[in-house]
Amino acid sequence: MNDSGRPKRVLHIVSGMNRGGAETMIMNMYRHTDRRHVQFDFISHREETCDYDPEIISLGGRVFFVPSIGQAGIMAYIKNMKNILIEKGPFSAVHAHTDFQTGFAALAAKLAGVPVRICHSHNTAWKPNPRFLDTIQLHVFRRLILACSTTLCACGEEAGRFLFGKKKMDENGVHLLQNGIDLQRFKEANDCIKTDIKKKFAIQEDSLIIGHVGRFFEQKNHTFLLELAACLKKTGRPFQLVFAGDGPLRQQIEEKARNLGLTSEIMFLGVVEDIPVLMQAFDVFVMPSLFEGLPLVLVEAQASGLHCVISDRITQETDLGLGLVSHISLEAGVERWVEEMNHADDKERPAWSKIQETLTNRGYDAKANLTRLMNIYSISGAEGQ
Repeated sequence: MNDSGRPKRVLHIVSGMNRGGAETMIMNMYRHTDRRHVQFDFISHREETCDYDPEIISLGGRVFFVPSIGQAGIMAYIKNMKNILIEKGPFSAVHAHTDFQTGFAALAAKLAGVPVRICHSHNTAWKPNPRFLDTIQLHVFRRLILACSTTLCACGEEAGRFLFGKKKMDENGVHLLQNGIDLQRFKEANDCIKTDIKKKFAIQEDSLIIGHVGRFFEQKNHTFLLELAACLKKTGRPFQLVFAGDGPLRQQIEEKARNLGLTSEIMFLGVVEDIPVLMQAFDVFVMPSLFEGLPLVLVEAQASGLHCVISDRITQETDLGLGLVSHISLEAGVERWVEEMNHADDKERPAWSKIQETLTNRGYDAKANLTRLMNIYSISGAEGQ
């Protein structure tokens, strides 16, 4: 606590608190934080209410809107950020999750006198096909990050190398903070009856249920998933492809599904709150992303015992050693993907005890990671709710 008896405050910088991997990771730890000692606040670049905003407010956090660099320009962005840090503080730490833009948040925090300034990498790339000028720009952003931050974090080694450079990783200058999940929720979901879950979400019985959870952005490669569905339909095997999530490309993907004649085979659920339960209805999880960091949803899928068929663009670090992950090249052709999906539900799921032990030992327990996070913030006594 502060000398005033109020909790210390940490400000997270995010694009918006929708149900993405980084955002869910933050919430998984926030829920376990002893909020008598520390509180999380958020700067969001989205003026509209995001998925987690009501819960944040109910937990005592605050959400402040700041236009993004693209909307406001660099100087206005830094000024707006600095004003919030001074007027709404004091803050013990600023934790920026906006990849290459984190350096500007760290600079604003430095100007505002915030002692702990964390830049956190959640991706292994920032564009599907970066140009030479993009690479030069990334190097400039990296120099700003290294100059203004006090601590560097990454969800995995490849994400750390991408944003902070190979030298920093080789020097052990980056904290690897795994995208932890609430293991208790997955344990409870593991005990649910699959037929009951399918009824709850109106998912088909007696079909291969292919699951995908993710925002409708270009990097998630939803078009490839539609190609998989069209190929699988030709085989005559009953199936249902279930999309959970929302985003700017959703309407476009729904229209493509209709044009391909896949309306009865594809279900768009939108935002789903209880992902651990939903995943128990899937037979296989598919993720053909163009690039990722270390996606939390793949940790969740393995915690659910699902076989995961994923692109080779996703880091090998996602394989948690449970025998559940198959990496396949996007250039291998949809037939190769369909073959792997068809056999995924034949494979035996690991026992929950094995899953729990493996995820805990590999650092994916959000509650345990909270202690590490508070040490990074230089705050003690805020863990354990």
